[in-house]
Amino acid sequence: MTYVGIDIEQFIRDPYGTGIQRVLQYLAKEWPSEEVQADFVIPNPVREGEYLLLTPVQAAELIGLAFEHREPDEDVLGIVQAFVAVKRASRDYTEVKLGDLVSLYDTWLLPEVSYLPSVLERFEIFRRCMRTVMIGYDTLPMTEPANYRFKPGNSAWVSEYFRLLAVADEVVCISAYARDSILNRLRRDRALPIRVAHPGGDHLAVKAGNAPARTRFTRLGTLEARKRPLEILEGFKLAVDQGLDAELLYIGKKSSSDEAINVTIEQAIADNYPVVWVQGASDAEVYELVNQSSVFLSIGIEGYGIPVLEAIRVGTPVVFDGVQPAGELMVGHGALQVTCDSKDEMASMFSKFGAESAIVGLRSQVSQANVPTWLAFAEQVAAATRY
Repeated sequence: MTYVGIDIEQFIRDPYGTGIQRVLQYLAKEWPSEEVQADFVIPNPVREGEYLLLTPVQAAELIGLAFEHREPDEDVLGIVQAFVAVKRASRDYTEVKLGDLVSLYDTWLLPEVSYLPSVLERFEIFRRCMRTVMIGYDTLPMTEPANYRFKPGNSAWVSEYFRLLAVADEVVCISAYARDSILNRLRRDRALPIRVAHPGGDHLAVKAGNAPARTRFTRLGTLEARKRPLEILEGFKLAVDQGLDAELLYIGKKSSSDEAINVTIEQAIADNYPVVWVQGASDAEVYELVNQSSVFLSIGIEGYGIPVLEAIRVGTPVVFDGVQPAGELMVGHGALQVTCDSKDEMASMFSKFGAESAIVGLRSQVSQANVPTWLAFAEQVAAATRY
């Protein structure tokens, strides 16, 4: 039996329901405990140098809080901290010292992107005495610099995180795109193990289609420049000016890296374009909104694209373009690539799928059974932690 410690300190410092945290949630929910025994490890909030050990079931419960509480004015961090405090007081979590961690585990897994000095220093310490594994995500600062606006003084720790991706004993990447970026841009030694494991989308129940009376195009996720929210908007506005009768729905919180994105979307709404922006939606609300959409859009650069799988799982077809690993996986099963390199091409896409006949043809290809599973993902991560 292999014993693995899984570091989720980053989550309890910043628990706001991101795609990476969805990976954490289902890594815990589906962890194959009969193959590898795992503890999810967080710092003890009241005793420095001590740690709390959570079982996979306990970790899934904790991480799930970020997806239950998503309103913009909710103190999710406070909710998570209070939850941990109650569990600790009732002795639900095992308490250990740093030295105990070294003796407890054969492997240390860092499943998140983290620039926290405590997380990275701990990983480096453990790298000297046990096997270390990381999950590799998304894009890199050298491939998408607009997506990385670091706080002053933080760059050294950013560099350290990416250095560790290059030297960890094994890396599990969420896509071939992420793997190739790590090999080619971080120059990870190709002799070191690196594998691809696709995150799942089967956490959603299969639903029957529930298309709205008016064509609705939906875009879900963070408003980052690499995901082309403004290019989508400009193409939609042009199509509307040319006679399109449809609605564009954005689901997601404001951009934290580019305020101009937020301002431009708000201006389009003020100008009475049929644009709707929903922020702070719960999981249940998101799934209903996507299920009631005609077409789901995923355009730009994604390290993977879990929302693509979620859309197909609830029966909504996907139109994608750019670097879209999940979209490419689902071609022929509900996802279609359409070139949207220019404003005119984007407008043409909107005009084409504004017609019900085009949507019906795409919807007929939707195959929920072909969506990757979280169990398969968790099994591959667990396999990487074994000697």
